[in-house]
Amino acid sequence: MKLFLAPIQGMTIACYRNAFARHFGNIDAYYAPFIGLSDTKNISNLLLKDLLPEHSDSSINVVPQLLGNDGALFKKFALVISDLGYREINWNIGCPFPMVTGRKRGSGILPYPDMIKKFLDTACSDSSYTVSVKMRLGLKDPEEGFRVMEVLNEYPLCKVIIHARTGNQMYTGQVDLEAFKALAGSCKHEVTYNGDIFTYADYLRINSCFPAVNNYMLGRGALTDPFLPSVIKGHDIPSANKISIVRNFHDNIFNFYQSRLSGSKHLSDKMKEFWDYLHVHICTDKKLLKKIKKCHDSSQYIELVNQLFDSAEWIE
Repeated sequence: MKLFLAPIQGMTIACYRNAFARHFGNIDAYYAPFIGLSDTKNISNLLLKDLLPEHSDSSINVVPQLLGNDGALFKKFALVISDLGYREINWNIGCPFPMVTGRKRGSGILPYPDMIKKFLDTACSDSSYTVSVKMRLGLKDPEEGFRVMEVLNEYPLCKVIIHARTGNQMYTGQVDLEAFKALAGSCKHEVTYNGDIFTYADYLRINSCFPAVNNYMLGRGALTDPFLPSVIKGHDIPSANKISIVRNFHDNIFNFYQSRLSGSKHLSDKMKEFWDYLHVHICTDKKLLKKIKKCHDSSQYIELVNQLFDSAEWIE
């Protein structure tokens, strides 16, 4: 069984992936946040900075992800990325945000299997890299996913990752396990399950539903409880040690951004994203969390965070 960390825009960049691997581990592949395809003459290092080898820990497996609907552009970017040493390139046809879907990108392309076929005819025409796909059940309806899967089955994809919601659901409502089961059953490729694994109990329940599925992608569940991959892999960590580990993890992230962001407000605002996820399992004075989220000064931020960690307990 393999566990993958989902790509989350603005969060799971190289510094986060490196720190996560160092302090928590038990992730088999880290999917990088998507790079939007653009018709640029030169693909610069600035555009690919999150994937440059000097920014990534060489001991972890990173999978780049591209977002777009032009197969020729995908191939152009994929060839440059493969020259950096990457073998698998993931195509994002799952992003549910309206500003993406409205341009027939992400899950917005799912109602158009002919576009997907045209895309893959070109994207899969080079052996320098292999293509994987991250998708939703459909944009509006799971029936769309079945028509897409008929197309995907025609190409040499290395895996298909299915988030068990439609694009229109965004991240609301329940995952549709019956629709996932049917769609995964129609797939000729290796399937990865994605969606609403927040606890070990969630994993056990979903694993029991799909005994043939061996790969799981964790997103918000791993960001709110970074020990979850360890628990799933059978390497639980005593609760007494968890706050100390999270504190060191936080400090790694903070130090990275402190060295790169200009302005105290910019730095403290950026770190608030960290707490949007992690506060779920931290038991502490709620007033401290509120003060952290209202803080616009990095010195005050550090003072508040130190108070929080000094008094915190981990909630299982």
